[in-house]
Amino acid sequence: MLAAPFRRMARLLSTDVRLERKGRRIGIRVAAPPPEPSPPDSSALEAQKSTGMALKKLLDTHRQTRRVMRHLGYVERALAARGQEALNDLPVEVIAKALKQFEALVSNWSDPVLAGLRSQMAVAVLRRSDDPFGGPVSDRRSEFYTDSRLEVRDDSPSAFMEFERAFHGKDLRS
Repeated sequence: MLAAPFRRMARLLSTDVRLERKGRRIGIRVAAPPPEPSPPDSSALEAQKSTGMALKKLLDTHRQTRRVMRHLGYVERALAARGQEALNDLPVEVIAKALKQFEALVSNWSDPVLAGLRSQMAVAVLRRSDDPFGGPVSDRRSEFYTDSRLEVRDDSPSAFMEFERAFHGKDLRS
């Protein structure tokens, strides 16, 4: 008996309450509770489990894989926790790096489960990317940070002269 007012208050606080105005009159409308979500399809649950198991089996082949390929390990944990919806929640940069790691790890795409996961990850990257060429969104001001980096260092003038001499095959000082 003592809990009844608290249950009513909890029900009132969890319902959708809206103020409506009709002319000069303001009224309160309590919306009907949302319908219960239908239980997920058993085949969809089975597909999610098989995807998670296939990725786990792949990452278990080498002991240090999760340590080296951290983005792919993170995607594996997210898929195990939230299922396929994790690809919608994870940052696109993480999915893009995990996809590159995934493609570097697998050379034979004959397993339909791994191939399906690869295509889902690629679609998630393309769908959520603002880049017109399909790459991940970048907050950087330049494209210096790419996969193929160029490193430029200064060298001494004497080393430059020696290189130039060797290149032209003659002494430039004379």
